[in-house]
Amino acid sequence: MQQREQLATRLGFLLVSAGCAVGLGNIWRFSYVTGENGGGAFVVIYLIFLAILGFPVMVMEFAMGRAAQKNLAGAMTALEPKGSKW
Repeated sequence: MQQREQLATRLGFLLVSAGCAVGLGNIWRFSYVTGENGGGAFVVIYLIFLAILGFPVMVMEFAMGRAAQKNLAGAMTALEPKGSKW
């Protein structure tokens, strides 16, 4: 079995994950549109809820992947009880 490549640091992993999910163009466009239309309060509330709801889900996905040593789909298959209907 071949050794899989790994990122050197956790920060590198987080930056690569965010870059793949969002894209740099969307970050610049969102800040411009928000500033032009007065949406600062929305952004603050959005970031608060993102931290409250998104962070626990992200940690759960990382924990499942680490426990199963597979990607998320493989981890869900490996960690579910046999015979259960997911």
